[in-house]
Amino acid sequence: MRMNMLRTDHWAGWIVKIGIAGATLATAAITLGTPSAPAGAAVSAAPGVTKNSITVGTISTQTGELAANFGSLIYGEKAYFAYINAQGGVNGRKIDYKYALDDGGNPSQFNQLVSTLVNQDHVFAITGVASAFFTPNLFVEAKIPTYGYNVSNNWAGPDNLFAAGGGGSVQYLPGGTPEVAYLVNKTHSKSVAILAYGIAASAASCQQDAKGLTAAGIKVVYTDYKIPYPGTTVATDVQRMKQDGADFVLSCMDVQGNVTMARAIKQYGLKATQFWLSGNDQSTLNQNASLMQNIYFYIAHVPFLAPQADYPGLKLYLSVMKKYEPNYVTDEVAIQGWESAALFVQGVRMAGNNLTQANVIKQTNTLTDFNAGGLTTPTNWKNAGHSGHAPPYCASYIQVKGTKYVPALNASKKSVVVCFASTSGKNPQPIKNLPPGTPNG
Repeated sequence: MRMNMLRTDHWAGWIVKIGIAGATLATAAITLGTPSAPAGAAVSAAPGVTKNSITVGTISTQTGELAANFGSLIYGEKAYFAYINAQGGVNGRKIDYKYALDDGGNPSQFNQLVSTLVNQDHVFAITGVASAFFTPNLFVEAKIPTYGYNVSNNWAGPDNLFAAGGGGSVQYLPGGTPEVAYLVNKTHSKSVAILAYGIAASAASCQQDAKGLTAAGIKVVYTDYKIPYPGTTVATDVQRMKQDGADFVLSCMDVQGNVTMARAIKQYGLKATQFWLSGNDQSTLNQNASLMQNIYFYIAHVPFLAPQADYPGLKLYLSVMKKYEPNYVTDEVAIQGWESAALFVQGVRMAGNNLTQANVIKQTNTLTDFNAGGLTTPTNWKNAGHSGHAPPYCASYIQVKGTKYVPALNASKKSVVVCFASTSGKNPQPIKNLPPGTPNG
């Protein structure tokens, strides 16, 4: 079953398939040499660049146990680059998306592939990384523009690492508190239960939420941060939540645990609002519609069912994906690939005739409101994309209705994105003046 890990970036530790829970994400001791120009290209400070093309590559988990969590990132990238190339490329050069390498869910293989792309394939940029085994040192040493899907919470810091998802390379836990508190208040809930697996990638964000909600005066009546993967024992938690009077459930488990929980909630007659941080995937809903009705999610892009007339960035995304990658139109990892590709192209465009890796990195870090063409919540790469935690904290609520994920709560034509001005969970209210770059803000 597919596990969707998309969340706003200020929630850390997006839930990774627990097959890696006991593994050490070791960094291979690989030394990267200075990249040289590929045969046939002019010797320059820009490997992978010719007069007519820019060669890039991707490393993701496309096979093995973890593939369902990461494999589709490449399809969002492919679609965006196909769209750009159909228009003639960027500043006269087309994107040669030549390498889409598969680490097979193996940390040693992942690190070896980084060396391969830089030292053997001489790519200009690594435009998509989607792996539980991302380690920054190889990319930082090579000083290569690097983009991808932040699930490992170690993208922060270096100015050449750019993670998609609406919050830059930083995952900031306290920023999740007002989002949860707002939903608790809007659903008139009184008593919160919180569940997570017994690993930091799952438990850390939920523990922070519990702390923030309690500080805000919201009653947290039940917590379990040690649920064994894959959540087969969660029925016991549901019974205890019912005994403790919980009417709101926040889950930091993956979709498999969430579905098991929803089944137990229905079985034991627990009347509670459910807020899942994983699972807003259409195939998951198609298989579990009867269990998922009215469940809430929080995302960092314009909801797929927002009115396209009001959100041209969404309209473009859907039309291009339908044309080039129709099987991944509403895939929540593919959209991360699209965002990564869009940010890379923006940097190349801004670099102009001075097309070097360093200049693409430099120009990208001048962006203060990048939103992937009006598709995502804005990222301020200049001031907060790599290391800052500055408010506002923005995203969109969606809710299951029938077989669809629809914009929820205060969402309307003008407000599918909500932003909060602080990390406080005490009666949080969305700000009226949305930050620059907010889609249709």
